[in-house]
Amino acid sequence: MSVITRFAPSPTGSLHIGGARTALFNYIYAKSNNGIFKIRIEDTDKSRNIKTSVDSIIDGLNWLGLKTNEKIIFQSKNISNHVEIVKKMIDENLAYRCFHTEEEINEKRKKNKKFKSEWRDKKQNKIINKEFCVRIKSPTGGNSSVKDKIQGLITVDNSELDDFIIIRKDGTPTFLLSSAVDDHEMSVTDIIRGDDHMTNTFRQLQIFKFLNYFPNFSHMSLIHNENNQKLSKRDKVLSIEDYKQKGFLKESLINYMLRMGWSYGNNEIISINEAIKKFTLEKISKSPAMIDERKLIYLNNYYINNSSEQFIFEVLQNLYKTDLSNIDQSKELILKLIPLYQDRSSTVLEIKEKIIQIFKKTYIFSNDQKKILDSLKDNKSFIIGEFSSIVDWNEYIIGEKIKYILDKLELKFKQLGQPLRLILSGSKDGPSISKLMEIIGKNFSLKKLNQNW
Repeated sequence: MSVITRFAPSPTGSLHIGGARTALFNYIYAKSNNGIFKIRIEDTDKSRNIKTSVDSIIDGLNWLGLKTNEKIIFQSKNISNHVEIVKKMIDENLAYRCFHTEEEINEKRKKNKKFKSEWRDKKQNKIINKEFCVRIKSPTGGNSSVKDKIQGLITVDNSELDDFIIIRKDGTPTFLLSSAVDDHEMSVTDIIRGDDHMTNTFRQLQIFKFLNYFPNFSHMSLIHNENNQKLSKRDKVLSIEDYKQKGFLKESLINYMLRMGWSYGNNEIISINEAIKKFTLEKISKSPAMIDERKLIYLNNYYINNSSEQFIFEVLQNLYKTDLSNIDQSKELILKLIPLYQDRSSTVLEIKEKIIQIFKKTYIFSNDQKKILDSLKDNKSFIIGEFSSIVDWNEYIIGEKIKYILDKLELKFKQLGQPLRLILSGSKDGPSISKLMEIIGKNFSLKKLNQNW
């Protein structure tokens, strides 16, 4: 039997790092076993659905390279089948109609911590003209066990399980029912999800047994914040789209998520193709993975620094095409500038901003920056004149000219380097001055020196 995994998000928001990590591990496990990775959109709870979320989630998965060759399943299109399953469960006395009102349930819970419906053991063939939901009949005695590929053998006392709702009063099926039925219909062999679904797994066992369906389970630990606390809305974790727009490469995000809870040796750098060859669920840690922005920045810098300028250019074009077109510079010139900033940039957004900065017509300098420029004000004409005299404009000759100016004016490099960088790039720190001047050309270099000094 082929391994079949699935990623089943609800369209209630954007794709975030936690969901993307779940999708990644499902994808890699399927691929490592020559299996099939499927996607299902769990959109049955219409009150929580956001129209734009489906496109956002799929776009995020596609950008990360976590694509499926199968048709994407929309759970809402299978509702009629979910309801039919429930009817059969009622007929076999595995579920029951519950006519309790919310008020009655609240009253009962005040008396007992655990709600027990009095309709559980009543005959279901009597017609009652009253609103009802359908609840599953959870076992009341003994215990249930699940052999989890990550957590090991887990056993729960059945008395802890409740008769949860599988059909709401409005006639729509709940997540617990629909996801179990759809996993069965999609022939999912391995359900890999967060350990916050552990209780749900035990609750769904009754449905799985009724369907004569016994998948493998793997419950991953959740991602915690940098204080080792469970992520909450207050943590403001970025979506995959946010990371993309901020200039993080998909390769670094994949690497980052792979190392969040999964280990293979001490290698920090690992590609998705390497992971597919080496991946096992048993190597996923039971302990929570933690957000580590510094590690992500380190990885992003690594991948930027080890990418070709052509690759970085294509990323820049895809993300910031309008910004780059506004500076009206050739592809060839931008390709030459990219290597100057690869090793000193944490994101491709930084590369884009540094390149655009070079071609600004004027700069607004701070008081401190003005002091740096004013320090050589009396020698401005001499310095510009020396650069103007260069006939063969290349990095070596420009470098030699800088040495000559330093020697003539008895300056340390910093005293000349900072003013020149400010004038040429808008920043006192940056790449080789002679290399930058060579790339942007003599005319443009002299124009900037005359205009900005």
